[in-house]
Amino acid sequence: MPEEKRKKGSHLTWLERHKIMEGLAKRHSFVEIAMEIGCSPDTISKEIRNHRYHRPSKDLTKDRFRPNMCAKRDSCRKRDVCNKKKGHKCRIPCRDCHACNRLCPDFKEESCKVADKPPYVCNGCPKSRTCRLDRYLYNADYAHREYHEKLSDSRKGIDMTKDELIELDELVSPLIKKGQPLTHIMEEHGDEIGCSIRSLYNYIDAGYLTARNIDMRRRVRYRKRHHYTEQPKISYRKKTGHHYADFLVFMREHTDTRVVEMDTVEGVKGGKLLQTFLWRENNLMLAFLIDSKEMNNTVATLNWLEATLGADAFREMFPVILTDNGCEFADPELFETGKDGQRRTRLYYCEPRHSEQKGALEKNHEYIRYVLPKGTSFDELTQEKVLLMVNHINNTTRPKLHGSTPMKKALQSFDKNVMEKLGLEIILPDDICLKPDLLK
Repeated sequence: MPEEKRKKGSHLTWLERHKIMEGLAKRHSFVEIAMEIGCSPDTISKEIRNHRYHRPSKDLTKDRFRPNMCAKRDSCRKRDVCNKKKGHKCRIPCRDCHACNRLCPDFKEESCKVADKPPYVCNGCPKSRTCRLDRYLYNADYAHREYHEKLSDSRKGIDMTKDELIELDELVSPLIKKGQPLTHIMEEHGDEIGCSIRSLYNYIDAGYLTARNIDMRRRVRYRKRHHYTEQPKISYRKKTGHHYADFLVFMREHTDTRVVEMDTVEGVKGGKLLQTFLWRENNLMLAFLIDSKEMNNTVATLNWLEATLGADAFREMFPVILTDNGCEFADPELFETGKDGQRRTRLYYCEPRHSEQKGALEKNHEYIRYVLPKGTSFDELTQEKVLLMVNHINNTTRPKLHGSTPMKKALQSFDKNVMEKLGLEIILPDDICLKPDLLK
């Protein structure tokens, strides 16, 4: 067993996960990888099994041009399963025919045993490029994100059973509604309550109890405090190759590439925002409601788009994204890397104080301000209302488009199914409303 250098119970870092991925690519054993990191082989084994992802092969029963992939093909003696010629048996053994995948009732797809035995993934497998079977892969970036998402989800909710919560509600809520302050209730019933006064405030604020904030005199007098999460400092070197000059070079070499501009629109300081996208070719705009100006929110929007559209459709719709240098877009790797660990887009940044470099989107924000004037809070908005506003904006004619609308232009080049998945639809010209009354 290797001697553990790491502190027991500490989390694996991004760098250590990359060392695991490199070790798998070089076909090192778990013991060798563990010695490199300074942990136990069991830690490596659990990390790989918990955070690998599955990449399925194509559906062989529907693909006419794939070879026979039946697990029983070497021992099969069947003939004429397809019964093409009535009265004449086919001379070709079924195991040599691609139709077996679709027609044979006993067809069983061949599967690799890698999922059940070390190293549990296909990283480093010499047959990986030509293999047609389902794959299990380990990617350090994907594993690191998934781990922290699970860590965050595990800490949500309250540390109390349903029965305990009902008992707490029956005890505390009637007293609050009598006008008793929480300090008084905690002093008299602290042993029965079983949680701190801070937790009690949080439970009421989250709506877990029958009593509400409005039932407490002083609670409704104070404005809610906003807790700002310090944004991670991203090294300037990470943006190397992602500057506006790099964008111009790339576009000169790939003139037909579709460009999407991305930005955020702020309502009230510290409140919810809109994350916006606009295609330069047709001025079609999307907008998504996000909770705060944190990078995990803006990345989550791209993750949702990729999951909704599918990886291939996403890459076709968002090949290049141009945005500003805001902290919510600071790390290009998080935006460029998909859930499967592969590149899904290219992200470039405008020069500081040069918002005109993505002027089409900045100009289009004017339509948002018709419906949501400056100083309007977005906290009461829902994504359904935002989508309604976007559809009215996209169906407004533009002089730039020679009297056409972004929606009509987009339908000429975008797949109709993609538009439907995004919730985009046609609004009749006389029904267009670009005033605050639209969302009331």
